[in-house]
Amino acid sequence: MQQRTQKFFTTKITKLLKLLLKIVVSGLAVYYVVSKLEFNEMITTIKSATIWLLPVALMIYAGSQYFAAERLNCLFKRININLSKLENIKLYWLGLFYNLFLPGGVGGDGYKIYFLEKYLKTGIKKTLGAILTDRVSGLAVIAIFLAFFSYFINYELPRLNLIWVSIPLKNLLWILIPLAIICFYLFIRVVNISLFGAFFPVLGRAFVVQILQMLTALVILLSLNSGGSENIGNYLFLFFLSAVMGSIPITLGGIGVREATFIWGAQYLGIDPNTAVALSLLFYAASAITALPGIYYTIKPAKILKLQGSNKNVTPE
Repeated sequence: MQQRTQKFFTTKITKLLKLLLKIVVSGLAVYYVVSKLEFNEMITTIKSATIWLLPVALMIYAGSQYFAAERLNCLFKRININLSKLENIKLYWLGLFYNLFLPGGVGGDGYKIYFLEKYLKTGIKKTLGAILTDRVSGLAVIAIFLAFFSYFINYELPRLNLIWVSIPLKNLLWILIPLAIICFYLFIRVVNISLFGAFFPVLGRAFVVQILQMLTALVILLSLNSGGSENIGNYLFLFFLSAVMGSIPITLGGIGVREATFIWGAQYLGIDPNTAVALSLLFYAASAITALPGIYYTIKPAKILKLQGSNKNVTPE
């Protein structure tokens, strides 16, 4: 009994320390952004946006989340988690809300695992493997887009000086494209071989998700009168780089670190930092608005599942 109590408090303290660390890192990132940015100019940039284009960006982003939910459902079906499309979207919605608005506690992915184990007894290890595979597929495609846009950025990257040859890093980054696909291939085989049948459907949907999110960024840039800029490749390179940085679990939902990535990159890639941060904030606003309906399923999580269905082995209370 004493050991269990001690373990409970140790876990609580560890979680609290992790939360405090995330708050500190987020605070430092926000401070860095504020110290480097002309806040009034950035607000002016946002106010000058072409308003009618912003709902278009929101709809495109919402479409990307639909395909992201479908991507995860492809993996669920491979491990006999047979959610209907609507049930899966509801669960994904809930995960989005947890990730954006409740980042200090159980993240959206963690809650999906808890929910599926509680109501469907799916097995934590299998569900975790599917969710990690879903995440890795997204990161693999982002790496591919980073390699692609690195070739078009208006900045000469330094060379990698080896003993026998000097290679421009721009050319070296192209290696990321096959390497990312190979790494995802190996990951999915190691984590759970039964997921391998979903390799191509998941990878294909991952491309669709990132293309739609790139289009969201392009429409936002167009609304900020930056769509026709010769530096559009620079903005998109930083957009994908900020997505990678925001996915690292060292801040509260990526708060501050995405904007800090844009500020840091703007110094080297010759783009307007106000426009870059405005892009980041407006994209975050689109993701927040898309996630808002998930609040209903936060209050009533059992409403995610239908009461009938042969695939359900536990009826929600």
